[in-house]
Amino acid sequence: MDAVLSSNVCIREGLTGFFEVLQKYDVPVVIISSNGLGGVSISLYLEKEKLVYKNIHIISNSYIWDDDGNAIGVKEPIIHVANKDETAIKKTPVYDLIKSRKNVILLGDSPDDIKMVSGFNYDNIIKVGFLNENQKNNLELYKKMFDIVILNDSGMDAVNNLLKDILK
Repeated sequence: MDAVLSSNVCIREGLTGFFEVLQKYDVPVVIISSNGLGGVSISLYLEKEKLVYKNIHIISNSYIWDDDGNAIGVKEPIIHVANKDETAIKKTPVYDLIKSRKNVILLGDSPDDIKMVSGFNYDNIIKVGFLNENQKNNLELYKKMFDIVILNDSGMDAVNNLLKDILK
């Protein structure tokens, strides 16, 4: 967890404002992550950045720890790229909050992330893809799969401006 709390890890520029606006309007934010560090790392980082809001829900892997602080297993269900969708959320408390929501802004950094809305009945969706690596080979794919493509680890300006327009 030292890596999470180090000063070398930083959030995407503009993410704080994004979270603050969604918190103000009580819009559920669901973070589905299959990262190797697990949900505790995300929670710790949000806490460090003072971004812990009641509308933010984290669905991620959780580890089983021994008495010496070593990870010795992963709690079920294991979140991976193939189940980052309704099946990963259905047995969590956040499911009841979002199952009837009809508008979605989906943020992802992998083409597989668009599957996160599979199983939900929504009317409107805006898909934002963050393409940070191998841009030359992946740009055309991202343009087909996402409505907005943000390159080079850029900030959240485009998303925040979209949110402002939606809220007008």
